[in-house]
Amino acid sequence: MKTNRINSTLKRAALYTRVSTEEQAQRGLSLDAQRERLIQYAKENDLVIVDLYIDEGISARKRYTKRPEFIRMLDDIKAQKIDVVLFIKLDRWFRNIADYYEVQSILDKNNVQWIATEEDYDTTTANGRLALNIKLAIAQDESDRTSERIKFVFSNMVKEGRVISGKTPLGYEIRDKKAVVNEDEANIVRDLFQKYIDLRSMKATSRYILNKYGKSIDTKSMKHILQNKWYIGEAYGIENWCPVIIDKNTFDIVSAIINVRSARHDGSRSDRVYLFTGLVFCSSCDRRMTTYTCHNKNKDGTVKQTFVYYRCPAHTMHLCDMSKQFNQDKLEEWLSDNLLSEIEKINLSFQSRKALSPPKHIDTSKIYAKIEKLKDLYINDLLPKEMYEKEYTALMASLKDAENEKKEPMRDPIDLEQFNDFHISYRDLTPIAKKAFWSRTLNKIYLSENGEISITFN
Repeated sequence: MKTNRINSTLKRAALYTRVSTEEQAQRGLSLDAQRERLIQYAKENDLVIVDLYIDEGISARKRYTKRPEFIRMLDDIKAQKIDVVLFIKLDRWFRNIADYYEVQSILDKNNVQWIATEEDYDTTTANGRLALNIKLAIAQDESDRTSERIKFVFSNMVKEGRVISGKTPLGYEIRDKKAVVNEDEANIVRDLFQKYIDLRSMKATSRYILNKYGKSIDTKSMKHILQNKWYIGEAYGIENWCPVIIDKNTFDIVSAIINVRSARHDGSRSDRVYLFTGLVFCSSCDRRMTTYTCHNKNKDGTVKQTFVYYRCPAHTMHLCDMSKQFNQDKLEEWLSDNLLSEIEKINLSFQSRKALSPPKHIDTSKIYAKIEKLKDLYINDLLPKEMYEKEYTALMASLKDAENEKKEPMRDPIDLEQFNDFHISYRDLTPIAKKAFWSRTLNKIYLSENGEISITFN
């Protein structure tokens, strides 16, 4: 161990240690080894140890703001509790030049010195500062290369379908380093998605899952489950990466419900069911309409009949011209009478679109490969700039077409046979079941000032 020249006024020392991997521990940089060396150095130089700051499992690639103990030490420095910081080597301190100088500025303002006990640095001369900059640059380059190697390894693991962490979403488990379906949990997930479509409420769905399966899922976790693309087979941005638990149509319906911030219905009031909660929109301002009720009472004050209405919330704030209010019973009657004819209209539009614009089935992976090859040719001066720009523009246009195809895929006509007995079976449904039917069937209901109604399907 070297002996540093320490300013005689420096007495209060902070000992900083950091380790991120077992490999560092094997190279003699374990936390215990670092602590012992620093304590010995402090004793030999008559320094009073203020505190020991230990960042365990923290990589040098992370910003210093992500090191809890480092931040605690900086707070003590600003509170004038520390005169000198001891660490064994510069790579325990920083491997990032920008972060180093940011922290060095804080140390300078508070007249705090740092010492690497196993290395010799002199920042009082130009040559010393140059040597320090070179050392930091080398450390940063080594850190960046390590990061690239790790990303490369993880990328290969993902391409091979291997899980890169020890955790998987509810419904999956790891076998032979790959994600497979855990059927017991998958059944809970399937039921959860279906129930959320019915209830349009995370709290109500959470209570349902708890009562039926004894599994507690808070609303934050439930939202993460409902939006997790693993369930449709997509992970790490790769489609068909893992087994599918939820079909794409169900997943899209759930996503649409979440996106419009549907009103919550907890299922606890059987006497008041809003059949179209979260589905009804104002055609003037595109806001989701709210509900309210009116009561027709008997002479003795008891409720004779309850009416549910939908209205635009922006009208009362003078932000929308939609003044009309829509009775739920009449809206239900219109939808029941016109559902089949609306399906026939949408089927005709699907067929016309398919006839006019047959699917292109663009392979995006091939386009990306061509773009990379094009870049290589241009960088190596094997392709003129004008030709590069022309080819690049054409390839990017193809990618945009592929994205548009993905956003608006060709759809098959809706099977009308499943609605053959609709009018008979619908009348026998409970209010909750009716609500579930409309939630599954319709995406949005647009109401206009002149009473016109238009609908879109899931």
